[in-house]
Amino acid sequence: MLKFFKKTLKLLLKIVIIGLISSVALFFVCNYFFPLKLNISYSQLLLDKKGEIIYGFLSEDDKWRFQTELDEISPTLKETILYKEDRWFYYHFGVNPFSVGRAAARNVWTGRRTSGASTITMQVVRLLEPKPRTYLNKIIETFRAFQLELNLSKDEILQLYLNLIPYGGNIEGVKSASLLYFGQEPEKLSLAQITALTIVPNRPTTLGFSTNSDKDYWITTQKIEKERNKWLKRFQKSKLFEDEMISDALDEPLNINFRKMNREAPHFAFFLHSKYPNESVLKTTLDRTIQQKVEKITQNYTRRLGKLGIYNSAILVVDNKTKEVCAYLGSQNFQDSLHNGQVDGVQAYRSPGSTLKPLIYGMAFDEGFLTPKRKLLDVPIDYDGYTPENFDKKFNGEVSVELALSYSLNIPAVNTLKELSVFEMVSKLSDVGFRQIEADKHKLGLSLALGGCGVSLEELTGLFSAFATKGEFEKIHYLQEDKNKNLEENFSFQLLSEESAYMVSDILTKVERPDFPSDYQNSKNVPKISWKTGTSYGRRDAWSIGYNAHYTIGVWIGNFTGQGSEYLTGAQVATPLLFQLFGSIDYAATDEVIKQPYTLKERMVCSETGKVPSDFCTSQLKDFYIPTISQSDKCQHLKKIFVSNDSINIENQISYCSFCLPKDNSKYKTAYFPNLKPELTAHYLNNNLPLKSIPPHNLNCTHVFKDKNFPQITSLFEGREYILDDDSTQLLLECRTANDISSVFWYVNDKFLKESKPNERVFFSPFEFEKTNYQKDKKGKTKISCTDNKGRNTDIWIRLKRNF
Repeated sequence: MLKFFKKTLKLLLKIVIIGLISSVALFFVCNYFFPLKLNISYSQLLLDKKGEIIYGFLSEDDKWRFQTELDEISPTLKETILYKEDRWFYYHFGVNPFSVGRAAARNVWTGRRTSGASTITMQVVRLLEPKPRTYLNKIIETFRAFQLELNLSKDEILQLYLNLIPYGGNIEGVKSASLLYFGQEPEKLSLAQITALTIVPNRPTTLGFSTNSDKDYWITTQKIEKERNKWLKRFQKSKLFEDEMISDALDEPLNINFRKMNREAPHFAFFLHSKYPNESVLKTTLDRTIQQKVEKITQNYTRRLGKLGIYNSAILVVDNKTKEVCAYLGSQNFQDSLHNGQVDGVQAYRSPGSTLKPLIYGMAFDEGFLTPKRKLLDVPIDYDGYTPENFDKKFNGEVSVELALSYSLNIPAVNTLKELSVFEMVSKLSDVGFRQIEADKHKLGLSLALGGCGVSLEELTGLFSAFATKGEFEKIHYLQEDKNKNLEENFSFQLLSEESAYMVSDILTKVERPDFPSDYQNSKNVPKISWKTGTSYGRRDAWSIGYNAHYTIGVWIGNFTGQGSEYLTGAQVATPLLFQLFGSIDYAATDEVIKQPYTLKERMVCSETGKVPSDFCTSQLKDFYIPTISQSDKCQHLKKIFVSNDSINIENQISYCSFCLPKDNSKYKTAYFPNLKPELTAHYLNNNLPLKSIPPHNLNCTHVFKDKNFPQITSLFEGREYILDDDSTQLLLECRTANDISSVFWYVNDKFLKESKPNERVFFSPFEFEKTNYQKDKKGKTKISCTDNKGRNTDIWIRLKRNF
């Protein structure tokens, strides 16, 4: 008998061991072919700088399911859940065999299902993969529970459970219920509130927090409070919490109020949600106080512009010290569907107008060929058919860099960009993240200086912020760096030298300029800022970007439809709003200024040219310069000329060169005359401005002049094709010369046409030359020649095409 018993025991033991090994092997085989997949879609929360909720998004399956982090699970919440749902959670491996045995015995005894044996792990499986309650599905549920235990820690499984438990309707998870019904984070809940949250998941349909009628709300609240108190007394009986704590919880009224999720700064929220859709919590840099001020001021201001046919505006505020975005307003009213209020004006690409000019001059300062007082030409120009004009259609002759930038003159900016090269400018902008400019880099030309490109308010505001931080560009960011796992790509770049950035800022602080708002002319509340305006072609976009040591604020005003308005200029509509925003946001920062770097020096320069003075420069002023970088060429605004010593009849004076100078010293003297460029001379002559011209040269001089001041043909261009409509079509001949030239001689295919004054407009008919010398060149080109009275000549070749 004993032998039989031992033999049977050994057999049973073998069967158990083989069964266990087979079960384990079968588990790992099934685990390989049917791996655990956790594809949980969480709702997204956006928090402001202080950690307060500003916006919440539903999950992909339209649930309020906020992810509860491990550090948000308070000890009280943890103990309450475990006591009520699974006291042996930390001791079993996904299935509690004792609970299974107990439940099986009760079900067999009663003949029906009266008790469950689901652990928290098994409940998580059921929440992840809802299935009808059958014995087969119970086996699958058990298999999945083992998988969870194998792949996740106990705390992670508990976290999943707290994220998935239902609370009625589309609300799932402790954090969602805590925020929507109690208005606070889970770790801040009281024992009474925690207990109320733990009992609802068992009966979400009957005990779910009602959001319907007052009657339903009262009935549901009574049921929950009764069930809550029952469990609190069980906790007390089990000594789970102190009696005083239980007593306070029993006395606490159940105040449940469904709270709508915050929907603040919608453009900001949607922008970040589209950028980081898989993050459950985004801790942003948004300052709620500044955001609310910006919204209120902008809404009130833009409302008044509606009478002028202007309906949209966008604002971005950046903290220069941290490069954090403090306020973000994509449009003045997100709900204004009539005027496309849901368009995000901060990210939209628009023409920047003149707002890139500060960078052009800053780069020129760093290249050394400009300083603030250096003079630039502001006269008509033509770059292969591109003929820019100033905003007021006028030309000023010669202006300083300081005046050109503060008055936002177009011609000097285009000329400066030409000297810098478009490639250098585009490369600089591409380096700091101007995406549309990078995409269009092979299409851009000199019009880039005047807004011939696409930029966003985000890009411009970030660019101007670099002027306030010693020329160092750092990408602006929307998320708190230490709390978002370095989601954002941060980089810094030396946009300009500290000296150049300061010179640009100093120029942009000046209030004696045409874009200064008329409402602030006599006001004491003018903010101490540097700012630049911009107006796009057709008056479709008005910009004003301003900054001080603390903040940079970007303002765009216009219509998202692209509709222009005669009132839509940066000075008229954008700058007044900029001033209002600075007055509200940074009203106390009167002493905080951008300091002059010690490496930036001052020197005396000639007021006529902005160059280092020569002996004849009697009018001088101070100018900034960068040692070893800024050019130190001497002023040549006057040139010394030998003239006849005819003090009685000045009109008969003539000039001499060193070759024809009289031997008798009494017959000539030295005089100084303006040394003007041909373009400036032509400007003076064409506008009948007073000009001290050099007397005609000695007619008896036999020397042929060979220097760089040859005449420039400005009406026709080398290699260009011109279409002739009929026999009477005439072409214009016009040139620029040095100011000592009294006449020029025109030739067509080497045949003399006419003698004229340097600024005289000459017309000729090509067909008059066709009979004799027309298209002399074998390639079908026509030669145009211009010779001045000093023998200096310029030739160009053009093509003529009949259109009849």
